[in-house]
Amino acid sequence: MPRLLLHCSRERATLKPWFDVQKKHPMLECMLTSKNFLPTVSQGTAPKMNEQTLHQFQDISALLNSSLDHGEIRQRAIEAATIIMDAEAGSLLLLDEVTGELYFDVAHGEKSAAVRQIRLGFGQGIAGHVARTGEPLIVNDAQGDSRFFRQADQASGFVTRNMVCVPVRAHGRFLGVLQAINRKHDRLFEDSDLQNFVALGHQVGIAIENANLYEEIHQLFEGFISASVQAIESRDPTTSGHSQRVASLTCRLAEIVNLVETGPYARILFNTDQIKEIRYAAVLHDFGKVGVREHILSKAEKLYPAQQEAVKARFDFIKRTLEADTLRRKLEIYETNRHENTQALFAQLDQQLGRQMHDVDDMFSFVLKCNQPTSRSHRATPQPLPQLERLREIADQEYRSFDGMRPYLTRPEVQALSTAEGSLTQEERRQIQQHVAHTFEFLSKIPWTKSLKNVPSIAWSHHEKLDGSGYPRGLKKDLIPIQARMMTICDIYDAMTAADRPYKSAISPSEALRYLAGQATEGKIDSALFDIFQKERVYEATLIRLSKIA
Repeated sequence: MPRLLLHCSRERATLKPWFDVQKKHPMLECMLTSKNFLPTVSQGTAPKMNEQTLHQFQDISALLNSSLDHGEIRQRAIEAATIIMDAEAGSLLLLDEVTGELYFDVAHGEKSAAVRQIRLGFGQGIAGHVARTGEPLIVNDAQGDSRFFRQADQASGFVTRNMVCVPVRAHGRFLGVLQAINRKHDRLFEDSDLQNFVALGHQVGIAIENANLYEEIHQLFEGFISASVQAIESRDPTTSGHSQRVASLTCRLAEIVNLVETGPYARILFNTDQIKEIRYAAVLHDFGKVGVREHILSKAEKLYPAQQEAVKARFDFIKRTLEADTLRRKLEIYETNRHENTQALFAQLDQQLGRQMHDVDDMFSFVLKCNQPTSRSHRATPQPLPQLERLREIADQEYRSFDGMRPYLTRPEVQALSTAEGSLTQEERRQIQQHVAHTFEFLSKIPWTKSLKNVPSIAWSHHEKLDGSGYPRGLKKDLIPIQARMMTICDIYDAMTAADRPYKSAISPSEALRYLAGQATEGKIDSALFDIFQKERVYEATLIRLSKIA
């Protein structure tokens, strides 16, 4: 036999049904059971809401509309229904706009799963009848009523004696049916009981509709966020997923910071809205890249593809020119016939050409090697001086073109190939760094709610370093929000370990952690936050432990 939950009252202990609430809202229970509230008990008089009851309903309305959470509103609605009608239980059936059926929205206890599977069509059961007619209804002999839907009792093990049902509407739109079930002390529901219950149904409808509208607005904004992220990633497909990963890591780190009981962040506690604020800032932290030229965003090597093709064509032309010069020299020797050992001279010219061709191939191979970007994790020192000198030596070499002598390498090519880290020149890096300012400008134009007002400033600061070496503003520790400090760690980690960057190879998590540890030692990132990131293995996206962190 399944375990039964007891619902104790002053009169008697009754079985707690599946559609009752597990825990009453204390403010609501205090309000409705106060001596000033007059429950709807039949006195044989015409139904009339007195002034004190009216004030109570105003309080109920304020309480119902004080939350935009669907679950909380519906739970409070059932609490109010059971207390107002002095009933043992209550239930709320909502309309499924897709199927046109009614379903039990609130169900608790061991039989809740079975109850939630129950669906009523319009006209089916007493609730379906109220839904079809739109009129409130009292049924004092539920078991003897042909419209009664017995499957709910069978699924729950609860016995329904009597009930009162009212439609729940808002702005003329049907939302569901609110029920009070089994009048306490074996009493019956009477017509005089309806007035307060119908009024409650109206208040519940308004509260539910407000929550629905809020949810629709929320979904609309979430869709806008998703579309914005897709716009970012469509411009730079190689970093697809980076923003979402940074958001997941940063939110996980924030949630774990909430559990910390010692250290500088023991008193930091992010609420639900602040976690959402962090998520939005992290998801949109790179949105400003839409303002950066696409060929810079996707630059995989130090030279652009067109530049590489130009260099290759130039070196091929140089080799062809050397061949042509050699053939021209051979022809001169042959025509003048000034030398008796012609074959020996030809052999010397071929050997000289071979050496020249080898030197050109060697220079081109060196250029291709310099063209590969160097990851910060693989760079122990700046680009060696001999390498830079050789680039200059190659650039100083000249070949004969149709319009005069030309250098083997142009000045912009030498500048790009001399890049010590990554694939970007200083000017290109400056343009990339401008994405942070673009992000702030874009996000600042959005009318954020009060709970999300810090999204622009958090995103604006995710490339700042504690020692002031970051960008774009060179902020130092005390001016960088903790949310941005967390995002900085997560952004660096994901950028280094992600396998989707064309200009670098992914490195292992241990290498990335060593690099971050070095940054923390140098005072560039928050060492306390990094310790949490590493100790709690946030980088592995592990589940948050329920126990407090010592």
